[in-house]
Amino acid sequence: MKKTSYLTVMGAVGRVTFFEIIRDKVLYNVLVCAVLLFGVGFLASRLTFIQPERVVLDFGLASVAISCAMIGIFTGATLMGKEFERRTIYVALSRPISKSQFVFGKFFGLNVVILVNWVLLSVSFIAVLLATGGEITQSSMVILFYGLILALIQGIVMASIAVFFSTFTTGSLSAIFAIGMYLVGTNISQLRIIGAKAKSPFISVIINIVATLLPNLENFSLGTKVTYGLPVSTSVVLAAFIYGVIISWVYIWAAGMLAHKREI
Repeated sequence: MKKTSYLTVMGAVGRVTFFEIIRDKVLYNVLVCAVLLFGVGFLASRLTFIQPERVVLDFGLASVAISCAMIGIFTGATLMGKEFERRTIYVALSRPISKSQFVFGKFFGLNVVILVNWVLLSVSFIAVLLATGGEITQSSMVILFYGLILALIQGIVMASIAVFFSTFTTGSLSAIFAIGMYLVGTNISQLRIIGAKAKSPFISVIINIVATLLPNLENFSLGTKVTYGLPVSTSVVLAAFIYGVIISWVYIWAAGMLAHKREI
C-alpha cells in the first residue's frame, strides 16, 4: 500500500475515533476537573499577597499536564479493548485495513482529542493568569509555551503507553498499569536515590535498571523554571520533544505488532 493511502486510512480511522471519544464525554469530565483546579489556583492566589501569579502558574501548568495525561491514560486504556469486546474491529478489518494501521489510526484520533483538550485548557490558563494581574512578557511567554508543549508531549506519551497495554489486557488493568508508570515516571530521580541508598548491591542494580527502562517523565517538567521565569535552553526542550516522540513511537509500534499477532 502506498504511503498516501496509508495516511488516508489512518486519517479515516482517527476521525471516527475522535468523534467516538467526544461522544463518550470523557473529555468533558476531565475538562471540568481541570477547570476546578484552575478555580482552586485562582482562589489560592487571592489568599496570598506576594506574587499571586506564581500560584496560578503552578496550579495551571499542573492542571494542563495532569489533564492531558489522564485523558491519554483513561481513554487509551479502553481504546482497543472496546473494539475487541464490541467486535467492531471485524467491520474495520473487513476493508483493506491492516491491524497496525487500525491501531495507529486510533492513536492518531486520541492524539487529536488530547490536542483539543490542551488548546482549551491553555487558553483558559492564560486567561486566568491575566485575570490575576500576571504580566506576560515575551521571555516569560516563551518559557510558559515550552512548559505547555512538554505537558502536551507527556500526555501523548501516556496515551501510547495506555494503548500498548490495551492491546493485550483489560481496560481496567491497562489504566492501572499506565497510572503506575505515570507515578513512577514522574519520580525517576527519587527512584534512583532509593537505589543509591539501598544496602543490597543487587537491589540497587535492579532499581537502576528499572529506572533506566521506564519512560522518564521528568523530562517533560520544567519545575520551577516556569514559575520564576528562569531561562530554559531550547536544546533541552528539543531533546525532551525528541525523547517523547521516540518513546511514543516505540510503544505504539509495539502495540501495532501485538495487535497484528492477536488472533481475531
